[in-house]
Amino acid sequence: MLKKIYLILDAIIGVLIIALIVILIVNRTSRGNYYQDSYEAFQKAEEYAVSWDGTDPKKLNKLYMLYRNVFSKYPESRWADDAIYRLASKIDPTEEESFILYRKLITEYPDSEYVDKALYTIGMGYYDKGKYDLAIAEFGKVISNYPNSELTEKANFNVAMCRYGLGKLDQAAIEFQDFENRYPKSDLIDDSRVYRGIINVNKGDFESGIKLFQDVIKDFPGSDSADDAQFNLAAAYFTQDKINEAIVEFEKLIRDYPDSEFQEESQIMIASANEKQGNNQKAISILQKFLVNHSESKHASKAEVFMAEIYLKKLNNINMAVQTYQKIAENKNYDYDTRKDAQYQVGHIYENQKEFVKAVEAYKKLVDEFPNPMSVPNHPADKIDKAYIINLQQKIPA
Repeated sequence: MLKKIYLILDAIIGVLIIALIVILIVNRTSRGNYYQDSYEAFQKAEEYAVSWDGTDPKKLNKLYMLYRNVFSKYPESRWADDAIYRLASKIDPTEEESFILYRKLITEYPDSEYVDKALYTIGMGYYDKGKYDLAIAEFGKVISNYPNSELTEKANFNVAMCRYGLGKLDQAAIEFQDFENRYPKSDLIDDSRVYRGIINVNKGDFESGIKLFQDVIKDFPGSDSADDAQFNLAAAYFTQDKINEAIVEFEKLIRDYPDSEFQEESQIMIASANEKQGNNQKAISILQKFLVNHSESKHASKAEVFMAEIYLKKLNNINMAVQTYQKIAENKNYDYDTRKDAQYQVGHIYENQKEFVKAVEAYKKLVDEFPNPMSVPNHPADKIDKAYIINLQQKIPA
């Protein structure tokens, strides 16, 4: 009897062992398939990303689905956090979807190699939106939690930039100086000095500000900040009414930094400097040349408005002032506010000259062609309506 029982037990144990072996084999095969499938899903997304066109919403949606398939279907795979990061990096950091993906990575994969990058990118997203306090919080996490990250240096610099953006100039100056002390070999040292120079100038300490600009020009002649320093140096002299020095420095920028983003603005500033010195015709000549060479410039409307003001206020040349303002009003490349104000100026000039027929004609164009209000509240152009024109018509001699 006992022998029979032992035989039954041996059989049961044998069956259990076989079952366990089968389960282990199935699990191993299943897990193997899981990681293999996750890898293949990730590679499929990566291959599509190579030819991805960021301007096509349909392609972004497809790429979104391919990467989402990886981290939704295979959340425990080694590719899940890669997929989240890759997808998030394809989206503008200011977009809410980007924030959601980076937050998901930080929360669900706290040990990921991408967490510091995710925190930093969220910080930059807030910075680009002008939400400087929130940006500081994210940069602070990078600095505190990832002191050895390659992004920690930039995070420190950007904290100072955020203080600057908030208008906390004294604190920003201290943090820029701390940054320079902590990272003396940083590629951002020149940028930091320029901002400290701007802060000093804004506080009225022109001597210190000018010294910093000159140091950047001298110590970092080939840097991206050299022309920035050169422009701010010239502007500092201009603000102090040191016009000759300002002209020299603006001309130096034009000569030495032909690819500078400040090229066009420097030309307008030279015209302004000449106007300040009473060289109005020379200022006009500079502005006319600028408009010929840079008709599509974002500064073109500013240059032409300035020219109209010189004609009107400095040269008392009413005809040229009116012609210039009318030309501005009719230039559809200029922004709405500039055009509407110019049309108003035409009517206003004629009204002041008591040329009421021409004033009425100009104001009618103002009302008909520029019906929307200006972005600036209570602008006089918005006070011109049909009732105003009717009253003005009564002043026309019979």
